[in-house]
Amino acid sequence: MSLHAQHFFTDLLDLPVHERRVIGDTCYAVITPDSPLRLRLEFAQTIREREYGGLRLSLLHSDRGAFDHAYLSFADHGTFAVRDARLGKQPGHDGYGVVRDWHHDDTSPWIGAAVIPLSHAIQDYLKVWTPEPPPTSSADSARRRPAQLDTDPEPARGGWLTDADFLTRLHQATPVWLDIVDSVLDDGLPLTQALTGSREHAAQLLDIPPAFGLLIEAEAAARIVHAAGLPASTLRGASVAKGLSHIATLPIEDQHHLVRAAARGSTIDPPAHLPGQTRPAPPLQPSPARTR
Repeated sequence: MSLHAQHFFTDLLDLPVHERRVIGDTCYAVITPDSPLRLRLEFAQTIREREYGGLRLSLLHSDRGAFDHAYLSFADHGTFAVRDARLGKQPGHDGYGVVRDWHHDDTSPWIGAAVIPLSHAIQDYLKVWTPEPPPTSSADSARRRPAQLDTDPEPARGGWLTDADFLTRLHQATPVWLDIVDSVLDDGLPLTQALTGSREHAAQLLDIPPAFGLLIEAEAAARIVHAAGLPASTLRGASVAKGLSHIATLPIEDQHHLVRAAARGSTIDPPAHLPGQTRPAPPLQPSPARTR
C-alpha cells in the first residue's frame, strides 16, 4: 500500500508556505520567498519496518543545515481516531494511531483521516521561527480554503439554502463523506450508522463547521437514495428515510455500488431484489413430450 505522499503533503495538509515539493515520501517547503529557511516533512517510522507513527519536522538553513526538529504523532493529534474507534483499537493495541506500508493495495490510507489538527500544529511550529505569519501562495489558496471553525455562525433556519458559499462547501464535502461511508461498510457497520458519523467528525474530516454535519449526512443520504432510483424529494424527508431503510436490507455489495454511484453523482438500475419490488416469475417450461 502506497503512502500517497504527494496527495497527503500537497492536497490534504494546509501549509502556510510559499512553495512545496514532494520527493519520494518527503516534502520540502519554502516558507517565504526571501527566507533562507526550508521546512522538511517526513513520515516518522516506528520500531517496525514500514510502519509510521507521525511526522518528523526539520527546519533547514541554506548555510547552516538542519538546526531544529520536532515530532508530531498521529495518535496525539487524533489523525486516525475515527478509524481506530471503528475497529475497536485503543492505546497499546497493535496498529493504533499508525499507518503502514505493508500491502500492495493502492487504497489511500488517508481516507477518513483527520489532518486539520496536524496542519494547525505545523502552522504553530512555523510561527515560532517566523516573525510574521507566512503568506499563503495563490496556488495554495485556490487549492484549499481553510474553514473558519471558530467563527462561523450557526446556520440560520433555512438560510443555508441561499448561501452560495455554504452550498459550494456542501457539494465538495459530500463526495468525501460518501467515500468514507463506502470504506467503513466492509467493517460491518450498518449504512445508517456509517452516515451519522459526520455529525461528530465534520470539523476534522470535512473541514466544515460542526453545525453543518447533519446537513452533510442528509445530502449524502439523499444522493444514495437517488442513485437507487428511489424518490428523494427533500433532505431528510420521509422518502429518504424510507429509501434508506430499503437499501440497508440489500447485500453489502449492492450497498457499496449505490454509495459509489452516489459519490459519482450517477444513478444505477436498482437491484432486482430491492424491497418493494417483486421478482419476475420464471417463464413456464414446456412439458416434456410423452412417448408411447
